[in-house]
Formats: sequence, C-alpha cells, structure tokens
Amino acid sequence: MNFSLVKNGADSLKNAYINLYRIEDLEKGKDHTLKDAVIFLNHGIEILLKVILSKRSFALIFDNIKEYQKAKIELSKTDKKDVFEVNPNLKTVSLTEALIRVEFLCDIEISNEMKSAVLALNSVRNKIMHFSVDLEEDEVIELTKKLEFCYNAINDFFGEHIENFDDFIDEARFEYTVEEYYQDLAEWHAEDIMDEMRLLSKYE
Repeated sequence: MNFSLVKNGADSLKNAYINLYRIEDLEKGKDHTLKDAVIFLNHGIEILLKVILSKRSFALIFDNIKEYQKAKIELSKTDKKDVFEVNPNLKTVSLTEALIRVEFLCDIEISNEMKSAVLALNSVRNKIMHFSVDLEEDEVIELTKKLEFCYNAINDFFGEHIENFDDFIDEARFEYTVEEYYQDLAEWHAEDIMDEMRLLSKYE
C-alpha cells in the first residue's frame, strides 16, 4: 500500500463521491452508503487541507509544532522512516484546525458557505464516529443535499489550490482485477502468436 498525502485525500474524496451518488439508486442500504459518504468526505477534506498546509510548511499539519521539530531533529540522527516512528504520540491537526490554519496562516480565502458546509459535515461525522445517528427520511434527503453542496464546493476549492488535483481524482480508486489481467495476458499472447505467424508466412 502506497499513498502520498494528496493521493490519500483524493482516494477518500473519490470514494465519497461514489457513495454519495449511489444513494438515489438504492431502495435499501442508504444508511451505510450515506455513512460511508460522510466519513470519506470528511477524511478527504481533512487530508487535502493538510496538503495545502504542507506546501507552506510541513510543520503546519502537526498539532504541536515544537514536538514535531524535536522529532524531526531526532529523525536526522536515526535510520527511521518518519517522525511518527521517532515519536508515535505525534498528532496532526483536526479538520477544523486545518481549516483555520489554511485560512489564516496560508492566507487563502475560504467562503462562509464552504466553511459552514465543512463544519456541518464534521459534526455529523463526529456523531457517527463517537455516538449514534438517527435520521428521518426527510433529514436523510436534506443531509444528502448538503453533502452534495459540500463536495462540489471543496472540489472547486482544491482544484484551485492543489496542483493537478483533477488528475489525482481521475486516477483515484482505479482497480484492475486478476480476471482482467489474465484476459489481457491471453489477448497479448494471441497477438504475439499472430505476429509470429504473419512473419513466418512471408518466408513460405
């Protein structure tokens, strides 16, 4: 498994999109699909905000910058992979803190509508992660609309502030099954045989 910060965020955002736009086609299973959309949309936004912070300074993604600095100094003296191996207690900032830092430490304007949508999403995510959720049908419809607005708003935002963002989204969640691999392998092998037969026929 190999995820850079931006690929990790794009993967979650793409998964949120897939789940969000499956909901209206479902007769049953809307609850877990909506749950997945909330969790992955929240995660994708949080990670991609950290991508923006890291471009200004990687230290900005950490809750305690001094502890990160100590870990980075120690890392330079060891053969460990990253600061988390040096100090497993390091914590990165929450989504809400990342939002504040992007706006006021990176001086990037964030609309009130986008902030409200992201914070509302984060509130629902926290209920799912730490407690329980009980929504009536009309509330599910309303939440779905809010998630769609949130997705579109942050998609435009990240497209503006993360280089090649659309390419990362396009490439996210690509899958290639074993069956497809062997089918392609057989086709390639058949083409090789045909090429050899054509070549031999020239000398007959």
